[in-house]
Amino acid sequence: MDNHHHHDAHPEKSLPNSIYAIPFFLIFAFAILEFFGGIWTNSLALLSDAWHMFSDLFALGLAWIAAHLSAKPGTHRHASGQSHLEIAASAVNVLLMFAVVTFIIIEAIQRFNHPQAVTGGYVIMIAMAGLVVNLIVLKMLHGHDDDHAHGAEHNHNKRAAYLHVMGDLLGSVAAVVAGTVIYFTGWLLIDPILSIFISLLILIVTIKLTKDIWTSYKNG
Repeated sequence: MDNHHHHDAHPEKSLPNSIYAIPFFLIFAFAILEFFGGIWTNSLALLSDAWHMFSDLFALGLAWIAAHLSAKPGTHRHASGQSHLEIAASAVNVLLMFAVVTFIIIEAIQRFNHPQAVTGGYVIMIAMAGLVVNLIVLKMLHGHDDDHAHGAEHNHNKRAAYLHVMGDLLGSVAAVVAGTVIYFTGWLLIDPILSIFISLLILIVTIKLTKDIWTSYKNG
């Protein structure tokens, strides 16, 4: 009888891993593809969206860690309810994303002064693929919204991951628009313009994450 109950509980404990594993590795694989695609096509918009996807990895990773740790009552936590590992990872993410935003804006300003040729057709194809990946990940995360068994902190991190991917969806749309405009009109300035738009999306999420970290320490 005890074995039966133990056997039933196991799938529930492994459920968080199944929720985040596929989205995490999908985003990881495509972020690398998009990064090198951005270098190949010389599109700053694609590179910016790739960096945005890398920030998604941190959000998904934190949600994955929170889901895993929620099943371990002995986990050492900050007074805010987050594990120290989650807070440390969030802080590293903030520093990296501020650096990325700075790089994108500096590069965009340089391209305003010295526009560079961009292979618009390939930008469209790569960005469209990114759009599809983001839609798949959003559907997978949304499909498990009824999972309330793993605590408020896990659900908070899952919502944060969902918002990250939603923001990246907008970034992919911006990259598609940049590629389309360049392909049909040859107007190269659209690439740095939309790169700044994507960097602002990253900045908004980063500022929110900074506030969350500060609140965690203040409440502690």
